[in-house]
Amino acid sequence: MGLMDLLTSMEEDVILYPIFLFLYSVMSAVFLPIPVEIVLFTGSNTSLGVKALALASGKAVGSMIVFYIGFEIEGFIRKWSERWRFFGLVVRFSTWFVAKLKYLGLYLLLSVPLMSDTAVLYIFSLFNKEGETLKLKWFVVVNFIAGITRVLIVWAFSEWVGIRLV
Repeated sequence: MGLMDLLTSMEEDVILYPIFLFLYSVMSAVFLPIPVEIVLFTGSNTSLGVKALALASGKAVGSMIVFYIGFEIEGFIRKWSERWRFFGLVVRFSTWFVAKLKYLGLYLLLSVPLMSDTAVLYIFSLFNKEGETLKLKWFVVVNFIAGITRVLIVWAFSEWVGIRLV
């Protein structure tokens, strides 16, 4: 049974469904390179507000995990960048990119529907200059707000084309 089968099987349960959405969102932030918007079209008994809160909360928790992973791995990446010139260029560019865009760039990239959060989160956490460019608290808050924004964009577009999410 795949994730979508599991999701479909519990979509009528107003208690389990949001819990599953939360867990699915955490997993998609940490290691599943799958956009979470597909779940907005299932779970007919669950309100859009509950879905939005479950997804945004999962993204926030997942981003916290990724932030710590990035903080722990960053030193190794910097060592590799000293050994290989091309890798060093990639690391310097990525560090500059994160320092330049900061929270606004993170918010805008995470607000794009159908885009995987995983890559964006790892780039912003791995090249965070030892946790100095972005602080954990605001990293998590931006992820939560971007999750809500993403749901609202999908809802507005769906309404515009005549597909009801709720």
